[in-house]
Amino acid sequence: MSAESRPVTAVLAALQGGARSLAEVAERTGLGRDVVDAAITHLVRLGRLEAEELAIGCPSAGCGGCASGTAEGTAGCRSSAPSTRRSGPVLVALRVSRPPG
Repeated sequence: MSAESRPVTAVLAALQGGARSLAEVAERTGLGRDVVDAAITHLVRLGRLEAEELAIGCPSAGCGGCASGTAEGTAGCRSSAPSTRRSGPVLVALRVSRPPG
């Protein structure tokens, strides 16, 4: 069966085979990026992939845990509070889970 008839299986196989980005998954499988995105969402929902958001910007807990924070736990980025409107890119790390059972 081709990747077009089994896109979820093809996406999972590409990730297990070492694909390091969604663009690489699309290239390896020959699937459109929208199909890859839908397959990733489905695999996460099934528990076959684990997604972990690695946010960029001010942490919701405040500047004490921020990489630019000072040793005293104050803002090092000249900000007095975390951003209430975090925007911009968000990195999501995907890990292939072992099948249940």
